[in-house]
Amino acid sequence: MRPDSPRVEIPCPDILARCGIAGFASPAEDYAGRALDLNEKFIKHKAATFLFQAVGDSMEEYRIQEGDYLIVDRSITARAGHIVLALVEGEFTVKKWIERGQWQLLCSGGNRYPPIPLNGVESQIWGVVRSNHIEFPV
Repeated sequence: MRPDSPRVEIPCPDILARCGIAGFASPAEDYAGRALDLNEKFIKHKAATFLFQAVGDSMEEYRIQEGDYLIVDRSITARAGHIVLALVEGEFTVKKWIERGQWQLLCSGGNRYPPIPLNGVESQIWGVVRSNHIEFPV
């Protein structure tokens, strides 16, 4: 995100969007007229937040699909259990950081891909993935 990016407010009615059979809408639910700034909602630390696009299928079990946009925050102190963006031998990868005894591992979702051990490998936990967003084809 560039520092000179304009603030964009998007209309956000106070209406829940049900993802099942919802019946008839109440006439009182027409519009509640508030706005939501996506930067304010998803960017908690502006100077330390970066947007990456996911490639590959190794994190589908964690609901990260190819093409999703990942919001990565470098100001968060990463810890085991976080989904992180790591730099491993010069290449970025998104994995779940796991500790097992003295071993630190980067794990994919499921068993299709083996864990990446961090012990003895040139690596850096670059940032924590705060959220992911997908753009649907229209």
